[in-house]
Amino acid sequence: MRRLVLAVAAILVLALAALLTLDLRRIYGVVGDDLTGEAIAGATVAAGECMVHSDSAGHFDLGWTWGALTLGVRVDGYAPKEVQAPRGRFPGQDAPLHILLTPNTLSGCVYDADTGESLPNAVVSTGGLQAATDRGHYRFRGILTGSHVRVAAPGYEAETAVFNGQEEQDFGLQPTETTVLVSGGYSSHPVPDAIVVRGFQHLTTDATGTVTVKCLLKGTELSVSAAGYAAVHFTYDGEEIVSVALRPNILRGIVRDSSSGQPVTGADVSIACAGDAIASTTTATDGQYAFVNLPCAPTTLTVSAADYETIQTTVGPVTEINVYLTPFRVKGIYMPLGILVSEARVHGLIDLVERTELNAIVVDIKNDRGWLAYSSEVAVARQSGAYKSEVMDIGEFLSLCQEKDIYVIARLVVFKDSTLAAAYPQWAVHTDGGEIYVDLEGSSWGDPFCQEVWDYNIAIAREVAALGFDELQFDYLRFPSDGSVRKTRYRQDSTSESRCKVMADFCGRLRHELETYPVVLSADIFGLTVWVSREEDMGIGQRVIDIAPHMDYMSPMLYPATFVEGNLGYDDPIEYPYEVVYRSCVELAERTETRIRPWLQHYRYSVEEMRLQRQAADDAGTRGWMFWNAAGKYDEQVFDPAESH
Repeated sequence: MRRLVLAVAAILVLALAALLTLDLRRIYGVVGDDLTGEAIAGATVAAGECMVHSDSAGHFDLGWTWGALTLGVRVDGYAPKEVQAPRGRFPGQDAPLHILLTPNTLSGCVYDADTGESLPNAVVSTGGLQAATDRGHYRFRGILTGSHVRVAAPGYEAETAVFNGQEEQDFGLQPTETTVLVSGGYSSHPVPDAIVVRGFQHLTTDATGTVTVKCLLKGTELSVSAAGYAAVHFTYDGEEIVSVALRPNILRGIVRDSSSGQPVTGADVSIACAGDAIASTTTATDGQYAFVNLPCAPTTLTVSAADYETIQTTVGPVTEINVYLTPFRVKGIYMPLGILVSEARVHGLIDLVERTELNAIVVDIKNDRGWLAYSSEVAVARQSGAYKSEVMDIGEFLSLCQEKDIYVIARLVVFKDSTLAAAYPQWAVHTDGGEIYVDLEGSSWGDPFCQEVWDYNIAIAREVAALGFDELQFDYLRFPSDGSVRKTRYRQDSTSESRCKVMADFCGRLRHELETYPVVLSADIFGLTVWVSREEDMGIGQRVIDIAPHMDYMSPMLYPATFVEGNLGYDDPIEYPYEVVYRSCVELAERTETRIRPWLQHYRYSVEEMRLQRQAADDAGTRGWMFWNAAGKYDEQVFDPAESH
């Protein structure tokens, strides 16, 4: 029995020794994230040939093992880890483990491949992970092996790399390149040295009109400009090649006489865009004109000059237009406003012009009563009721004349204006008793010293110029001359000096205000103005030296019937139609360089006497002539037939 007990004890001792030697224990535990402590599912835990995977809670169980064991723990997105299996204090004891894995880490810098400068706010993405760079730097944890890492930034080409366990990965992004091609809008030729502006960046095109803009983002505002071209502003729409056509903003040329080929000096050149006048200039001594920095593409070029027919031409896609003007001498007749009431009489005078050598009509647009032949938008005119609505539509009249190639002159009476004086008595000439002054014809006058009278007449002139007349002719550029003129009172003292100054200043402003309109300007003056002393104003403020410098033509009213005994040394000047006209034109030519075109008398004379007047004007070298008849009635025999002209 004792031997049996001893044998069993020995066996137990040997078994215990075996257990201690084999180190039998149960190994299990949890796999978690070293940073967050969160469980990691699907981790592979292997010990020798034994391998298990952690469940959704991170648990694993290798069961009973013995011996010294090294556990290998792996899962995608984390650095692999080896762990020595622990030994229990007693054989067969459980050996729980808490294995923490460190996530894979990838960091680096994103930079501009050209400049080396770091790129903030570049987007780095891989799988479901995404981050924006901070001062060009990024950092990812838990990145899966084999993942594609993509980096993108506005204005740069995207780059991609594969994660194979590396801890660092830098990305140099190439800037996107957009080609801007700049050409001339008319010629399609490249425009070198054009400036492309993006924010504070200024780039210049090369000899081919090309420039490369880097990092250009859709929606960016760009502008392109070049000398001699209008700037273009636009929003970039994302295309790789941007073509920009610049419109030339220069128009130049030379104006010449079509007969001689000589340059025409002082021709008025104006351009319009969609019917609106945008610029005007005058030709230099060599006939050249030039417009620069035009705000829009001109559609019409109008050239007018004294002694020439006005030319209007359509402007195409060109930067140079040479113009040849046809010499022109006015041979005209006067049409009073009253005739515009009768279409039959209007057509009668137009037919007379067409049948004869005549080529011009001077028509009342603002007559010596202050009545207007068109509906004005000027408030003063509307308030005073100046428009006579019963007259023919002035646009229709102009069209009739233009169809017949008739030169149309708008006659505008200035300071003699009963309509204005009645509506605005505070602007009128008064007597020393306070009443409105009335001349021997029963007419009242606007005060030439009154600025409102100036403004009104200039506003009317601007409107009439815009209607399409070839010429504006101003009459009654003077003070009253008959009736109780010694008792007249004005806004300031009327002296020879003050009268002459106000006329000179008014004519100067008139010229300035009408500079942008393609019309010729002329002025009517008394015939005797030519013969008095050059400094004398005859008490009416009318002197050649004050008015002529602002006009293209001076038109003295050389009606022999208005000259009295002793004038020009004749007892009865009316008996000397040729001499009165000829000598007066020659005398005026010595006082001014402004062209001369006289008014001739078409009343109280025979056909022969009237023809003598026109012969005198021709012999004196004037730039044409005009016949005056207050009723607008003319003897056709005074004029040569059209076919002989």
